[in-house]
Amino acid sequence: MELFLEDVKRRKTFAAGLTGLTVLALALGTSIPLAFAKLAESVPLLALFIGVEGGELGASAIFIPAGMAFITLFCLVLEAFALGYEKSSARKILLNQTPSVRTDLFYTFLRISGFFMIFAILFSFGWLYVAVDYVKSEFDFAILKHTDSILLQYVTLVVVQSFAIYWAHRFLHSRFLWEIHQVHHSAEELNILLPYRNHPVDFIIATLYGTAIATALGADPVTTMLWLGSNAVYQSFVHSSYDWKWQWLEYIFITPAVHRIHHSDAPEHYNSNFGILSIWDRLFGTYVPPTGETLNYGVPDQGNFNTDKFFSEMVACVWRWIGLKRHTTDPTIKAAS
Repeated sequence: MELFLEDVKRRKTFAAGLTGLTVLALALGTSIPLAFAKLAESVPLLALFIGVEGGELGASAIFIPAGMAFITLFCLVLEAFALGYEKSSARKILLNQTPSVRTDLFYTFLRISGFFMIFAILFSFGWLYVAVDYVKSEFDFAILKHTDSILLQYVTLVVVQSFAIYWAHRFLHSRFLWEIHQVHHSAEELNILLPYRNHPVDFIIATLYGTAIATALGADPVTTMLWLGSNAVYQSFVHSSYDWKWQWLEYIFITPAVHRIHHSDAPEHYNSNFGILSIWDRLFGTYVPPTGETLNYGVPDQGNFNTDKFFSEMVACVWRWIGLKRHTTDPTIKAAS
């Protein structure tokens, strides 16, 4: 606690600014979707264009930003207690020593502020929600509606969603989408904020298949919220420096030590450990166990990232993706063939 107070005193201007930006992000995360919701209610053509009713958008505005902020704060505090403040993500963020951490903060504020959600709605021209409605009408398996057990629904949702995440993650590492996904892998150090460090296009893909699966299975809203909350906590900790003390968990989950292999810049570690449940990586031959060696993180195109030019980096990824901008290095070296 003394070290934390010393860091706050030493970085009081930054700490105050960080607090202010968090409050601003929460305010924007609530007000922007609510404004869109009001506009969608009064302009039917807009509601048709974005493919979502104003009430649905307004409801999400209340819970999503506050939920993300709470889970992030909860994970930061829990990791600091478990790992020790000196080695924690909280100290890395507070000291703010590297461009990589500043980039993590930028994407975290974008997510909490609701920018990604609005971008997903507008960029998809309504197809994001049209696709979900199509899945519901044509592939409405609704198997989870046949049981009232929240536990059974949750376990089923975890297994199905983790299977989808495994293959979607492998697809993000393909030559087609690696240019977008390497925003996440360009982090030079791992911390609690890293799950938020994703390009908006990456976010759209995750939102599309995640929502479609939950809808098709007929998941109860409570079960869906439990899945989203627990997955957010898991994603935060799997990117942390904390090592789970029970190694037998590696037979069930991709643990932080195993996931660090996934972020390694060593060629022998490329395209490994994609999942949440380790069974999928073991089953499909992509599981690589941790060896205890010191790892470095980043991507071959590292010169394009962590420059403190956050928006230009984001836009440049799209230009390289569609072939309008040259690469500094071979962009496919870390992508699956």
